[in-house]
Amino acid sequence: MSFEFRDLKIDKLAVIGSGQIGPDIALHFAKVLHPHGVRIVVVDVVEEALERGRSKLHRKVDKGVETGAFSPEMAAAMKDSVEFTTDYGKAEGAQFAIEAASENLDIKRKIFSQLEKLCAPGAVLASNSSHLQPEVIFENLSDRSRSLVIHYFFPAERNPMVEIVPGKDTDRKLVHLLMSMYEHIGKIPIR
Repeated sequence: MSFEFRDLKIDKLAVIGSGQIGPDIALHFAKVLHPHGVRIVVVDVVEEALERGRSKLHRKVDKGVETGAFSPEMAAAMKDSVEFTTDYGKAEGAQFAIEAASENLDIKRKIFSQLEKLCAPGAVLASNSSHLQPEVIFENLSDRSRSLVIHYFFPAERNPMVEIVPGKDTDRKLVHLLMSMYEHIGKIPIR
């Protein structure tokens, strides 16, 4: 199974970084994409960060059950759709990847160097950066047409705002596609 929206097809989505916002981004995608069978992989090099991220996601889903936002069955399916791992190889073949690591340019560039090799050809490669420009983050990629900043606001799973920041080389059709897709999945995309 997969999520299909116009020319975009996602059966695996990778979130890189299990710190402050990565688990919330994963939770938003789990909420809207689990009915389509999309697998979400959260990758971090720090095992403790993964454990905190998993606990945070599970705690928020459980609270959703308590408040009636999610049925117990939906909550179980959402939790099951997300895997937390230190293994970057689990992102292999992902059609959509969003990096939510610290605001360190060297770290971001290393992450995207790996993702460019691992993800599916033509995969969307996005950074959640709040202040680094796309041209700087993605300058070492061989195909910058599929890269851009997608900046979430806290709390990412509930805040409807998401900022789409294309680079000068980002394919404009991709930008319009993502603006529409985010609207379709309940966000209010701004540029």
